[in-house]
Order: sequence, then C-alpha cells, then structure tokens
Amino acid sequence: MEMSDLEKIEDMHPELRFYMIDVPNLHYHGHIDGNDVYINENQPELDWLVTALHECVHYEFDYGNLSDGTKFSTKVAERWAMGESKREFKAMFRRGLVN
Repeated sequence: MEMSDLEKIEDMHPELRFYMIDVPNLHYHGHIDGNDVYINENQPELDWLVTALHECVHYEFDYGNLSDGTKFSTKVAERWAMGESKREFKAMFRRGLVN
C-alpha cells in the first residue's frame, strides 16, 4: 500500500510525532510543541501538508518561544517558515514525492 502524502512527510522526520486534532477555528492550522506536531483536521488536505512542513521548519531552525504573535521576532520566524515550507512542498511536488 502506498503511503499518503502526509505519511511521506512524517517519514522524512522520524524525530517528530504528528497528531491530527479537531479545532473548529478557520484560522488555526497547527503548531509544534517539543517533538509533537499538531495539525487541524478541519483544514483541507493540502493545508495539512503545508502545515506539517511549516512546523518541521520551526523544529529545525527556530529556538525559543514563538507563542506571542505580536512580537516582531515571532512574525519574522512565521513568515520565514511559511516561505520555506512552500518551497519545500514545491520541491517535493517536482520530485514526485507528493501528488
């Protein structure tokens, strides 16, 4: 049986645990807490993939508390992670790793 696109991302990051959670908020996509990545199951499947990659970028490159969305450093980290996750998704798509 072929792995789903999300499972492929999970396989690329065995150090992380991924959880689908039910958050009835259109603005919540997911977050990372330590090695645990939480993804909102109410978002579209494509958003799950981009969110998973986004949280992996935070895991690999960010240090410290990013929970205060009003801080300039948090906004910079979020914008950078958004760009990196989109670039990674496009690269995976070009390599045929995601559909």
